[in-house]
Amino acid sequence: MKKKKYIETGQCIWCLKREPKVSFFNKPHTISKKLGATRIGFDICDSCNYFFGTIDREQKYPMSVELAFKEIMNIMRLLLKNDLSKETFKTYRSVYFSYHHSDSTLRIKKTFKLNPYFIGSLTRQFKKGIFETFLQEYHRETKNGLDERFNSIRKFVRFDIGNPPLYFLENNGVHLVEESIDNLGFHFPENDCEQIDSFGFCTMLIYSNVFFLEVTPRAELSRETFLKKESKKLIGSGFIYTKLKELEYITDIDFTLRKLHGKK
Repeated sequence: MKKKKYIETGQCIWCLKREPKVSFFNKPHTISKKLGATRIGFDICDSCNYFFGTIDREQKYPMSVELAFKEIMNIMRLLLKNDLSKETFKTYRSVYFSYHHSDSTLRIKKTFKLNPYFIGSLTRQFKKGIFETFLQEYHRETKNGLDERFNSIRKFVRFDIGNPPLYFLENNGVHLVEESIDNLGFHFPENDCEQIDSFGFCTMLIYSNVFFLEVTPRAELSRETFLKKESKKLIGSGFIYTKLKELEYITDIDFTLRKLHGKK
């Protein structure tokens, strides 16, 4: 039986290589399946697919792009679902978090270091995970992920070049759980594509978190106008979101939902 290839254009959206220099046999999840996602993409070569999920043991604090993204988002997903059973955590196998059922508390493991180098590394890898998710889901939906407008994303996510800004709206502790919480995925209807074309920004809603991604060079020119308009529209009365912030440290995000439980 001929082995299936996960290709559409036959060119990798990350390294831009084609066969026979690269192969496309491994099933490429566009979002980590450890987040409950089931979406399968294409035009992600086996080498790049392996790279995103593989921990670099030469780093001072070994982590991969997908590990950083999965760890932060999965703990938020489980907290929002109130699914903190022993069986869940046994399956989840978190690297950085543990849940103590005796006193119903979420605790950070010793592997989560509170020093600037670790926090900086985790933040950078997490940001790569957000942009990785965008381009893979965008290509799965539109088949236009090879557009040269996304070259800066390729350089950052795959080759660690540059550091594009990532913005988010600070949550006030009010979380509206999406129906797709157990099968995270993104669609790009006409208005979303127009936003990318006109402003260079993509707005992503992930577990009640609103992120603004600069995905094309046009974003640098429209940044001030776009962010001011969109944040004002979404903040409104300030019931759910309070202010716009640029992500500098992963701890800027309330991923343990402290505000939801009345903690500062």
